[in-house]
Amino acid sequence: MQPNAIRSAGLRRAVLTAVLAVTLLSPLPALTQGLEGHFGDWILMADDRMSLALTTDGGAAAFGLLCGPDCFIYIESAEPCSEGQNYPARIEAGSEAYELTMTCKRSDGGALLTMPHDAPFMRLVDGQDSVRFTITHEDGKPSQFRFPLAGSAKAIGLALAARAYIIALDSPGLSRDAPPPDG
Repeated sequence: MQPNAIRSAGLRRAVLTAVLAVTLLSPLPALTQGLEGHFGDWILMADDRMSLALTTDGGAAAFGLLCGPDCFIYIESAEPCSEGQNYPARIEAGSEAYELTMTCKRSDGGALLTMPHDAPFMRLVDGQDSVRFTITHEDGKPSQFRFPLAGSAKAIGLALAARAYIIALDSPGLSRDAPPPDG
């Protein structure tokens, strides 16, 4: 995927939805400048409120890791979901798969299907070319999404590093306005 494709309307909507979700959940003020980078098929955006690593399926769906004080993996698509509702999901990468439940979280920009950022998921996608999600909706009909993973390890690693910075900003005794130590 080329950088121009990353700027698609669907991706811009996904980024806005994710940013709004974290903005509404985070009490920290934002830096006026943030970080942004492209890694394979993934992009990274971070400031002192949130970090976001994401990709698209080439269409209107986005998949990524969103971190504020907490991190979660999400899918954002045009498929509707009901806030707080759980949806059975099957995740496949390579020859491995597992099943879990994704939960709908609403934000001003739309809805996200979310799951915890955890070690089993990271082991599943490590070294794979793509990941496929099959999500069963309330009406029993499944939706399938396939997302590329090229560049995901770097983008997700940097998003997690940015999260460490976010947590540090909220630690007692730290202040971004403190003078540097004498040296």
